[in-house]
Amino acid sequence: MIRAATLAALIALPMAAGAEPLALDFLPPNMGQSDICMPSDQRTRADDTKAEGGVGELTDEDRIRFLHRDIRTLMAEDADRHFDFVNALITRLAGLEEGFAGIDETLARIALHLSAARLDDLTARALVPQLRAQAGEMTNNQRMELAQFYMNGIGVAPDVAFAQDLIREAAYGGNARALLEIARMQTRGDLLEGWDAPLDLTVTMAFGGILGEMSPALCGRAEQIAQEYLKGEIVQRNPATALAWRRFAADMGGAEAAWRVVEYHLNAEADRKDNAELRRYLERAAELGLSLDAGQFGRLISAGVVTADELQTMLGYNFNQDDRRSRNSLIPWLDLVVNVDGMKPADDGFYMDYLRELAVMPTAPGLVFRELAREVLVRRGRWAGEAEALPLYEEAARRGDPEGMQVLAGMLVRYRDDPRQAMRAENLLQETVSRFGMTSSMERLDTLYRCQLNEAPLLGQADLWAVNLRAAGNAPVTISATDLVALDPFKDPETIAAIQSQALAGRSAPLAQQAQRVHSSPLSSDTALQLWAGRLERSDQALEVFAELEFELAASPAERALAVEFFRRVHLNNGVTTALDLAIALIEDNARDPQVADEILRLLTMAGNRGEGAAIRLKSRLLAASLLPGDYRASAEAVYQEFRDVIEARGDFLALVFAIPFLPADRVDDYIDRAVSLMNCGTKDADELGEAYALRGDPQGSWHWRRIALEFEGGHVLSKLRLSDDQMRLYRNGAAPGAAEVQARLLADGDASALERLFRLTADPDLPSYDAEAAAGHLLDALARPGIATAPWVLTGYRKADDAIRSAVAARIDMRAVYGHAARAGDPLAAHEYGMLLRREARGQADLAESLRWLRSAAEAGQDESMVELAFALGFGIGTLRDPTEAMGWLQRARTAGNPRANEMAALISVTGGQ
Repeated sequence: MIRAATLAALIALPMAAGAEPLALDFLPPNMGQSDICMPSDQRTRADDTKAEGGVGELTDEDRIRFLHRDIRTLMAEDADRHFDFVNALITRLAGLEEGFAGIDETLARIALHLSAARLDDLTARALVPQLRAQAGEMTNNQRMELAQFYMNGIGVAPDVAFAQDLIREAAYGGNARALLEIARMQTRGDLLEGWDAPLDLTVTMAFGGILGEMSPALCGRAEQIAQEYLKGEIVQRNPATALAWRRFAADMGGAEAAWRVVEYHLNAEADRKDNAELRRYLERAAELGLSLDAGQFGRLISAGVVTADELQTMLGYNFNQDDRRSRNSLIPWLDLVVNVDGMKPADDGFYMDYLRELAVMPTAPGLVFRELAREVLVRRGRWAGEAEALPLYEEAARRGDPEGMQVLAGMLVRYRDDPRQAMRAENLLQETVSRFGMTSSMERLDTLYRCQLNEAPLLGQADLWAVNLRAAGNAPVTISATDLVALDPFKDPETIAAIQSQALAGRSAPLAQQAQRVHSSPLSSDTALQLWAGRLERSDQALEVFAELEFELAASPAERALAVEFFRRVHLNNGVTTALDLAIALIEDNARDPQVADEILRLLTMAGNRGEGAAIRLKSRLLAASLLPGDYRASAEAVYQEFRDVIEARGDFLALVFAIPFLPADRVDDYIDRAVSLMNCGTKDADELGEAYALRGDPQGSWHWRRIALEFEGGHVLSKLRLSDDQMRLYRNGAAPGAAEVQARLLADGDASALERLFRLTADPDLPSYDAEAAAGHLLDALARPGIATAPWVLTGYRKADDAIRSAVAARIDMRAVYGHAARAGDPLAAHEYGMLLRREARGQADLAESLRWLRSAAEAGQDESMVELAFALGFGIGTLRDPTEAMGWLQRARTAGNPRANEMAALISVTGGQ
């Protein structure tokens, strides 16, 4: 069924603020082990591979699966832009999938309208009323969708009574979704007429309904229950109960659930980690064939079974994980999967047949041709598939696809010797900026003028686009891992803002950087960790960058072991795209181990077979160091011969440059042109090209790239000083607003809560923002506001403030009267503060006795801090006769309330003559 996430977000009924989830332990039945979740025609590993894009005949089942995925993806990406095409895909799906035409088809079109924010059009087309007329034919799940429309007035006038009738009818039919909705209503205090079951029974029935019958879908339903215990919305969050349901699903034949149990123990603290269970479910996951990520249709999955031993070797998990892992981590929130790639990529797949069918649809947008061209290049190779891909990119550009136009421009740079092609590339990039607002094309235009054109460097044009890119706030943020986590919002807010904005826009490196900042902060909430983990796991590139940051930030052997373990898990999730980076991490960690060294060569070979020049070059250097000491040239040539055909078909920039010294003279220019079309305009790539010409004995070509490199901002000087261009750019640029200035601005904008923060910033002598006069002014401001005058922070703040602040306030207002008024109003906290103020400012025995009276009043009202202070007065005879026995009684009550000072005070009274 197509149910877009946007639809769920729009129509879900959230719990009321402050509602408490139910404390309920709904545990799975004990059924032993079986393969219920595996269908009778259990797919082999090779079948899994075939489903992910291998060879074979395209069937209607495949078409339906691809259509569901594409509709969901396009709606999430930009439903308004792709509206007509998605609408056509829904029509196509209705003609293929049995049972989809009619009600489900209408629901899918409603979801499309909601995702595209075309609410007026939805109302005008009366799609929701059409569904109401078919309510008698609906399943209970469909009735629940219709109920949400009428409950919230989506596409129709609200009709709460009708919506509740639908919910109640579905609930009496045993529908788990309806029961959960009623549970949410009960948690909010909204009672459904005609439903008298208590909350715990409603939730128990809902979970029982979710579990349902013993069928292949059982494991998916068990995961739903586990998710409820992880979300903590209806039932209290309980990872242990969620784990129990995942164990149950794994025992019933769920490969993904078995892997989730493995991940739980990989993430667990030392006191919760069970290595025996980890091994058992690792074997179970391998036995069940693991769980390939169904969303990665373009991935080149190999055939063949992965054994538990092979998986353990790939994973390399750390059995001796210590207890120093930060508990405030987003890693446990990540849902990683397993993708096992072969040593060489496949060169065809029936997903391309599916795309070719879409391409003949009248409404097919340019993105279809762009995706088809991308598949061609992935499977055939960047250069071997160019002749087939170029016309497809041309069609994508003709149909107005900006991403296709951008890629086409880059491909045309290879033919820069032809002025027409160079001008076409320039025009395409400029059009993507002016017509579609693609700021990333500004960077490509800077590269084009500064490095790629034969006439480069054209500094006037290049500098113009560099300035425009910076002004757009979309320039990439280059920052080290340690600088990233040490960024101060009151010293460098612009960098933090750039990272956050680009992360929200979905750019992979900033997404990883922002996730790392949230991950490293001890103040991050579970909600923030879960949110950024969800964003992070959707991008293989961002996960890879995050793993690199984790590795760089490891500050002890134990943390390094955990970082390597996590890197291996990301590699299993991403497949071969992360092989090179994992190999680099393993070299840094423990390349002296022969087994690790063999693994590194295997990883580099896998990456090299995809045309990754860095992997090819690194393999060459490692072999030169270990097998042919001092003879790098011979080792490099041997490795070139190993990957020669791969480089010719799919080599990236570094692969092409690596090959240049070994090419015949008539092939050099073509490889240079290919490399230039792929280069980044920085000192590294310019040096690579200059070095390639030097190795060929071509001084003119080497000088050309040296001259280009001289025009890069800052040259090499800053890197030698370990400084970045961004750091230097901030020199004397004006100090960023301090914490007090930010709060003052918020207060001026009407945020009354900023007053407390302002007072704390200016009243603490240990802070650079300390200002006694300003702090006194903030307190007087608070005392003048009826809703704040007796707030706890005001009473506590004045009492604990230094003499300068207290004197300034007392000169303007009688604070004893303020405290006395608040205490006599019956507030226990105010009574405590009044008692403490009287003690501090006591002018005689009467004030101390009065202090004791108010502290006793607060203690009797349950204030544990008052109990301790009352015991102090009784134990030492402050304002009364000494009474150590009563003092100890109050301290025992304070201990029961959990006060951390109670034991210390008891010991003090005892050694000074108490009991």
